[in-house]
Amino acid sequence: MDINDIFPEGLDLTEAYELLEPVIIYILGMALYAFFIFRFYQFVASRDIFAFDVSRYEQARFRAARVFLHGIFYAGKYLFVFPVVAFFWFAAITIMLSFLAPNQEFREILLVAMAVVGTIRISSYISEELSRDLAKMLPFGVLAFIIINLASFELSESLNVLKQADNNREAILYYLVFTIALEFALRFVSGVVGKTRSVLFSGR
Repeated sequence: MDINDIFPEGLDLTEAYELLEPVIIYILGMALYAFFIFRFYQFVASRDIFAFDVSRYEQARFRAARVFLHGIFYAGKYLFVFPVVAFFWFAAITIMLSFLAPNQEFREILLVAMAVVGTIRISSYISEELSRDLAKMLPFGVLAFIIINLASFELSESLNVLKQADNNREAILYYLVFTIALEFALRFVSGVVGKTRSVLFSGR
């Protein structure tokens, strides 16, 4: 059997390259996106979001000094570092939602993004497994949406929505402050519940 009978149009390396080039680009893009989401949802869904341990810096000789240093480090983490982290979460989820709903108003996208972030953080104090499922549901949903609607997907529409961020600075700040307050409230309630449980179980 002649090869021309199997491939009547003939084999061409140039045609093969033109056909495979977008496949390679999509594979690399999807792999990078999946890796980013894998790291992102593990981070945002963790109850204790900071991996660094400051306890070794709190080995002061006097108890009052240790308490003071602990308070300084704690405030530094959640008043200075956490706002940056929260802004990153908020921005990432807002961008993802703009891909899913390019025709929505930016304020509506901000509202949903804030609700998603808040739900994930609350869930992390109840069940980190549940929180991880919630944190990865939206990003992978965005990936599926783009793949299914690849032919009609317009990146420019999503970018036009994001351009409205400059006109919504106040709303972004309010949501960011709310995220910080929510985290403090969750840690406070978690601490009270933990101490209550330890007292109840120690008394048995």
